[in-house]
Amino acid sequence: MAYILPILLLVSQMTVLIVAQYSDPSSGPYCGKKNICCKGREDRCAHEVIYEGGDTMCYCDQFCYRPHGRGDCCEDYHTVCVLNGTTTPVPTTEPPTPTTPTVTETTRAPAFLNATCSTSCYNDQDDKCSNHRCLIQDEIIKQVNNDRYLKWRASDYSQFSYKKLKDGLVYKLGTFKLNPALFRMGAERYDNDEPYLPQFDARLRWPHLISPVVDQGWCGSDWAVSLATIVSDRYGIQSNGAEKVRLSPQTLLSCNVQRQQGCKGGHLDIAWRFAQVFGLVDEECFPYQADQNSCPFRLEDDLLSDGCEPVVPERRERYKIGPPIRLDRERDVMYDIFNSGPIQAYMEVYQDFFHYKTGIYRHSKYGNQIMKGYHTVRLVGWGEEDNQKFWIAANSWGTEWGEKGYFRIARGVNECKIESFFISVLCYVTES
Repeated sequence: MAYILPILLLVSQMTVLIVAQYSDPSSGPYCGKKNICCKGREDRCAHEVIYEGGDTMCYCDQFCYRPHGRGDCCEDYHTVCVLNGTTTPVPTTEPPTPTTPTVTETTRAPAFLNATCSTSCYNDQDDKCSNHRCLIQDEIIKQVNNDRYLKWRASDYSQFSYKKLKDGLVYKLGTFKLNPALFRMGAERYDNDEPYLPQFDARLRWPHLISPVVDQGWCGSDWAVSLATIVSDRYGIQSNGAEKVRLSPQTLLSCNVQRQQGCKGGHLDIAWRFAQVFGLVDEECFPYQADQNSCPFRLEDDLLSDGCEPVVPERRERYKIGPPIRLDRERDVMYDIFNSGPIQAYMEVYQDFFHYKTGIYRHSKYGNQIMKGYHTVRLVGWGEEDNQKFWIAANSWGTEWGEKGYFRIARGVNECKIESFFISVLCYVTES
């Protein structure tokens, strides 16, 4: 019993730990000294509140107050700033709460939504902002949309509201940086000198065989989603529709666990090797859950042992693939997609990409230029617009993002390193 009480006291203190950024939390109230943090609008008078469900910011200025108790004031704001006569709260006239709240440059994320980022963090040189910069920022949207030299436009997305950039780079992407040895992997060279089409879209050539856009959720599983959708497409195409199937990225997320980190990311080469050796099951048999749940299958089993119904009666083993094939020339990529279906592309992602709405994307000078992540997407075609060449790619952030879940990115210039590493594959179809 003598040991239990101190432990309980420690736990209770940790769940309400207050980390004051501009005053010593042990020296007094969170709202700081009189006449400094109580008046006017002072976003610097902020304190990070860490609690069991996450973390948020509380404030000590006049504008932290909101009607109906929905403000983002620190818990002692009323005592320190109001009762002591230091200031009078300024209630803002708020419109009805929107169904999908947006973050703007002048609006802080309300505390009742457990805001986890600071909208005042724009300066890349500000170290204090590195952990609190918002993923989506109005300033970036305005800058991109006012730049007449850019060929793409930006938008706000409610799914990213109040999310931190550092978290978005983990949980909306997921691919680990490629091992340099993979770039030394021999690239396929197709013996084909025919002129390529100026535009091509796999969705138009095989309208019933291309998988729909997946929403990976708040889970860094792009490595699993892109692989599963590409293999799904190619099974349908290479079997002439006989094995039209939607394969389960959850198979990789839950069962391909050795040296992988589930929703915190995965290695492409390990994922492709798993699909080659053990194969995938279909989405109906093991639906995507955006979480690393336990694997319900034994790796050495087949579809019948898994309790999964095959698309064709002759199939017993899981849906497996041949060795991955690397492509590195634009002409070979086009030839492969045109004949066999979508392929996987690897790219770098910076903050501005999350804002993409439409057009031909090129990384801009707006937003954070230091923090970046790695992403894998499904390349389905190419085209040209106003003498600008582009690739067409399916993202994995749902159909509300971008051009109904797709985006176009500049082609022929290795934009965001997207032309540095392409992967194609052949499937072991049962019928064709």
